[in-house]
Amino acid sequence: MTSFEFKFTKSKSKSNKLREHKGLPLRKSNAGKQIKSQAPSSNINLLENLTFPKNKEKLKLDSALVRRKQKKEQIKSFEAPTEVVDNDFSSSGGKKSRSLFSEKYKTLHVNANVRGASVTEKVFSVDRKFSELNIHQHLKSNLQKNGFAILTNVQDKAIPIVLSGENCLIRSQTGSGKTLTYIVPILNKLINIAPKLQRSDGIQAIIVVPTRELALQTHELFTKLNSFQWIIGSHLCGGENRKTEKEKLRRGVHVLIGTPGRLLDHMLHTAAFNGKNVQCLVLDEADKLLDMGFKKDIVRLVEELERLKFNSSYDPLALLKNREIHPVDNQQSSVKSTRQTLLLSATLSKSIAELADFTMKDHVYIDALDKSTNINPEHMIIPNTVKQQFLLTFIKHRLVMLSAFLVHQAKQNSKTIVFMATSQMVEFHYELFNKCLLKMPVNRGKMTIGDVLLLEGVELDDSDDEEKALDIELFKLHGNMSQQERKTVFNGFRKIKKGILICTDVAARGIDVPEADCIVQYTGPQSDDDYLHRVGRTGRAGKSGSAVIFLTHEEQDYISRLQEHKVFVRECDTAPLIRTFIDFMDEPDQEKATLSLQRRYEAAIAKNKSLHSKACLAYTSWSRFYSAFPQKMRTIFDLKKINVGHYVTSFGLEESPTAVARIAKGQAAKVEPRNLNRKLANHEDNQELVKPRKKRSLKSLSLTASEFSSGLEPAKKKKKNNQTS
Repeated sequence: MTSFEFKFTKSKSKSNKLREHKGLPLRKSNAGKQIKSQAPSSNINLLENLTFPKNKEKLKLDSALVRRKQKKEQIKSFEAPTEVVDNDFSSSGGKKSRSLFSEKYKTLHVNANVRGASVTEKVFSVDRKFSELNIHQHLKSNLQKNGFAILTNVQDKAIPIVLSGENCLIRSQTGSGKTLTYIVPILNKLINIAPKLQRSDGIQAIIVVPTRELALQTHELFTKLNSFQWIIGSHLCGGENRKTEKEKLRRGVHVLIGTPGRLLDHMLHTAAFNGKNVQCLVLDEADKLLDMGFKKDIVRLVEELERLKFNSSYDPLALLKNREIHPVDNQQSSVKSTRQTLLLSATLSKSIAELADFTMKDHVYIDALDKSTNINPEHMIIPNTVKQQFLLTFIKHRLVMLSAFLVHQAKQNSKTIVFMATSQMVEFHYELFNKCLLKMPVNRGKMTIGDVLLLEGVELDDSDDEEKALDIELFKLHGNMSQQERKTVFNGFRKIKKGILICTDVAARGIDVPEADCIVQYTGPQSDDDYLHRVGRTGRAGKSGSAVIFLTHEEQDYISRLQEHKVFVRECDTAPLIRTFIDFMDEPDQEKATLSLQRRYEAAIAKNKSLHSKACLAYTSWSRFYSAFPQKMRTIFDLKKINVGHYVTSFGLEESPTAVARIAKGQAAKVEPRNLNRKLANHEDNQELVKPRKKRSLKSLSLTASEFSSGLEPAKKKKKNNQTS
C-alpha cells in the first residue's frame, strides 16, 4: 500500500468516526475514484485488488458479460445473413412497418436426404391392346379414334373380369385409367342387347362420383366413346336446373352419371325416375365418397334400388289367381345377384371394405400391384413419373414466395394447379394476383428515392401506369361457385395450353386435366389421402409432372411423416425461380424484390375495401382450417405453436390477428344465409316437413240448413252497444 493511499484511508476513517459519534450517517467512500484519477495508470489494477475487494466480483462479472457478447457476435458472423433489419422504410412518411427479414435464422432439422424404395406400380402392361379384348368391333374402333390403344395395368386386370359380370372391388393409383374399366364393359353390354334398347326401358347403369367436375368429365368420356345413337347417357349434378333434369328422365336415359345427393333426390322425388331395370351400379372414387360424408346417401341409394326392383316384380294379379310368389328375402337376394356392382378407389381402408361388403354379396378384389409385392395399407402409391419436392419458407415470406413460384411457372409456359384450404383463400388470392401480379407498374424497380420504394403514389387501377406483366390466364375453382361458373372454369382450364388454377380440394379427386405438369400445395393436407390425390392430378397415364408442397419451419416434421409412408421428397432448388423473380421485379437482389412486392400487396389491400375484406375473411377461414387438423396431424400443424401475427402478414394485412378477426366477424354478419329447400332432404321423413292443416270444426248440416237455404252461412248480427241516457 502506498503512503498516499494510507493517508487517504486514515483521514477518511477519522471523519467517519466523528460522524458516527454525532449520530450522523456515514459517508460513502470515493477513494477509488480519487485514486484512479491521481494514481498512475499502471497501478490501477494493483490498487483495485488491494484496497477494494468488493469491486473485484463486479469487475469479473462485467468481463464475463463482455466475453459473452463477443462470443455471440462471433457466432452471428458465421451464420447465414438472413437476419436483416429493415430500416429502408423508416423515412417513408414516418410510417413504421413490420420487417419481413426480422425472423431469426432457422435450419432444416429433418433429414430430407433419406432415401428408400418407394411403392410403385406399373401404369402400362407389356403388350396388351384394346383390340385384343372380347368387345364389339365398333367399340374397338371408337377407342382407337380417341387415342386409346394400349391397356394400362389395371385395365388389363379388371376389364375381362368386369365383362364376365362379376362384382369387383378395384384398387389402383390415381391417373391409371380406372374410368375405362367400367365404361367399356357398360357400353359393350348395352350394345349387345337385342332387340335394341328403347328410351322406355329406363336406366340400365348408374355411375356415382363425388364431385360435379368428375361427373362432367366422366360424361364427356362416355359421349366420346358412345357413337351408338340409341344409347342415351346423361349426368345429374347439384346446381343444375332440376326441371331440365326431370325432362331428361321423362324422355328416357340409359346411363346416368351423377353425384350422390342429386341422384338420391331424383330417386325419391321424381316420378319419371325409372330405376327398376338397373343392371350395373358403379361407385367411383369410393374413398372420396366416404370422406365427403356420402355414406348415408349411398346406403339409401342401394336400398331404393332394391325396393324399386322388388316393386317392379310384384304382381298383384298373381295373388288373385292364387299364383306362387317369392318371399321377400329370396326376392331381395335375387336382386343382389342380378345387379353388378363395382367399387373403385385409389386407397384401401377398413371403411371401403365395409362398404363393399354392404353393397356386394360376393365380389372379386383386383389390385393393380403385382401379387409378389407386399404392401402396407399405410404406404402411399404415387406414380414414379412425379417429381415430389418441398419448399421451406418463413411464414412472412409465404405470399411473396408463392408469387415468385407462379412467375417462374408462367415463364416456363406450364399448366399449374394451386391447392388452398378454403374457398375464401381462393377468392382472395385470385383477386390479388389478378390486380397486383399479372399487372405491374411500367417503371417498377425505378420508382425509388435511394432505397425507399414509392408504392403509395402508384394508382393500381390506372392503366397508363401499369402493363400486363405475365402473359398467362388465371382461374379459380371452389365449392361455393355456381354450377355454371364451375363448368365454365373447368372446361376453360382443360382447353388452354398454359395457365394457373387456384382451387380447393374440390378438384383433387379423379379429375384428369391434360398436361397439368405442376401441382402446388400451398396449405398442408388434413389427411394422407388428400396429399395422395392432390399429387395425383399430374403425372397421369405415364406422363411426367412435378409436385411442390409449401412448408414453414414449424411444419417440417411433415417430411418425416411422408417418409413413413414410403414417400421421399427432395428440397426444391429455389435459385432458378429467385433469379426469374428478381428479373421480373427489376430489382438488384432478392431482398429488395421481396420487399417491393410485399409493399405493393399491402398498399393495394389497404386502399381497396373489397380486397381488404376478402383478405380478412381468408385469414379467419385459414385459422379455422388450421385449428381443425385431426389429432394425428396436430403435432405437425399446431395453431398454438406458430406465430399467428406472421400469418396475418402473409395475407398482406397490417392489423393484429384480433383486429382482423373482429373485421371478419362484422363482414360475415352481413352475409345472408343460403336458402335451403328442406323438402329435398334425403334422410328425413318428408311427412314431418309438411305443415299439418288445421282441422275445421264441422257442423251438422241438418241443424243449420234447410231445403230452401242457399247454403251460405247467415250474416252475423252486429252487437248493439248499450248506451246510457
